[in-house]
Amino acid sequence: MSVHRLQWSPGQPSVSDVEARAATIGVIRYDIAARRLDLDDRAREIFSAPTDRPAMEVWHERVHPDDERVVQKLFEDAHTSLGAECLYRIVLPDRSLRYVLTRSMTIESTNDPGAGILTGIVLAVDPELGADAVLTRVLDRVSLGFMVLGEDMVVRYINTESERHLGVPRAEILGRHIHDALPRTRDSFFGDFHREVIATRGEVTLQTASLYVPGRTIELTGSFVDGHVAINFRDVTETVERTARLVDAYQSILDRSRHDDLTGVLNRSALLERLTRPDCDLAAPTALLFVDVDYFKEINDTHGHAAGDLVLRTLAQRLRSECGSEDVIGRIGGDEFIIASFAPTGAGGEQGADRLAARLGDRVREPIALDESDVEVSVTIGIAYNSGTVRLADLLALADTALYSAKRTRPARRG
Repeated sequence: MSVHRLQWSPGQPSVSDVEARAATIGVIRYDIAARRLDLDDRAREIFSAPTDRPAMEVWHERVHPDDERVVQKLFEDAHTSLGAECLYRIVLPDRSLRYVLTRSMTIESTNDPGAGILTGIVLAVDPELGADAVLTRVLDRVSLGFMVLGEDMVVRYINTESERHLGVPRAEILGRHIHDALPRTRDSFFGDFHREVIATRGEVTLQTASLYVPGRTIELTGSFVDGHVAINFRDVTETVERTARLVDAYQSILDRSRHDDLTGVLNRSALLERLTRPDCDLAAPTALLFVDVDYFKEINDTHGHAAGDLVLRTLAQRLRSECGSEDVIGRIGGDEFIIASFAPTGAGGEQGADRLAARLGDRVREPIALDESDVEVSVTIGIAYNSGTVRLADLLALADTALYSAKRTRPARRG
């Protein structure tokens, strides 16, 4: 192995100059005595209700004439049945139809039986689903489940799909603290999720592993509604898995685009990008080692290109095995490699690069077994040291010059 070194110092001349609004819950409040309706922002969005018009006026205008009786019955049922629900159509300003599911949640009762505040939630439903859905099953089909908890975490309501997912009859859950009714939730994400919804008084979304169906991922959307936490949860396992596959595929493509197909080390463009990346703490290597395989053309001519490829793959593996965590290696073409050392000057500096070059020379001389014989390979190394703030192009040119100086002094090929 031949090694030649050049030093660059500040002040020397430059060598060169080189990524599901439809599932979001809206909230409605209806003052029974005053016959006044209030909508939150999401509910206004669902009904396309302008802020400068009374919500009740817009509501009556939007509800499809054929569904007015269905909506009226919802308000009648809500007086006696927590969780009364219905599916109906609304007519938007552009005359298109939207299916809406409304479910009552609470009634704030007063001494006057004809008064009180009805609070409920609304969801926009996919038209294909809404067109043929049985009303009492709509929310079951829209999502994995629906549950209402008090601030004290007592279960106020769950739907049929929740029963199926949890495997527990609703009669054993309603009216009980969720940790008592469903012990698996006690030391899980559930408590923090419930507290966050209450603290934010807004909407909170969480994706997590299901506590009750192994291997499934669920997405919870929680909203705070008049002292209650409404939780809509759905199975997103397929979406999560599909996203993971896409990420893996993208990473694989990215890796292939950054690595040399033959040797597996960084290719030329990825190496230069790595060395010049402006946001990288290691953007100023302390030394560059330019490595050239001696008499590689003779190996190709004597043993064939397949043998030459094997030699390059083997050498790349050996070079990489001698590099430490502070070294970056890449192939810049043919039989030439560059190793950038980022070891701090005070932690070895020039001596560290010299020692690395010596190890590389010893390691690559180990015979490489070809089909018909073994071949011994050596390398020539040019080293450029960075003793100050210099440009990468200057270091590359210095390392290249050092390499060719070393080549002139390397011993002749034996045999």
